[in-house]
Formats: sequence, C-alpha cells, structure tokens
Amino acid sequence: MAPTTVTTIVLVLFGLGLLAMSGWAWFGSWQPVVRRSPQPLDDDDVEAAVAQLRRAIEDHERRHRAR
Repeated sequence: MAPTTVTTIVLVLFGLGLLAMSGWAWFGSWQPVVRRSPQPLDDDDVEAAVAQLRRAIEDHERRHRAR
C-alpha cells in the first residue's frame, strides 16, 4: 500500500471516531432543563427600595454640598 492510502484510511477512521464521540456527547448525556420564569417582585418591595435609594442619594448630596 502506498503511504497516501494508509494516511487516508487513518484520517477517515479518525474522522469517524470524532463523529462518534461528538454524537455520544451531544445525544448521550442529554438531560431536560426545567426553565422557570423568575418570580415577579412585589410592588411594595420595589417602592421601599426606591425610597431607600432616594434617601441615600439625598444624604450623599447634602454631605457634598456642606463642604
């Protein structure tokens, strides 16, 4: 056999091996994923957080104006 024939056979076997491994990895370990939508925040929590942030901004601005 010529070296090119041996090389071709080795490369074809290598390619088939890669395809087999990728097929096993793609389909063999498949697990369903549960996708849940995030829970909506309560309006009271959001309003309290916004009020706290506004107070923090006002305090910060007061401290820098006093300088």
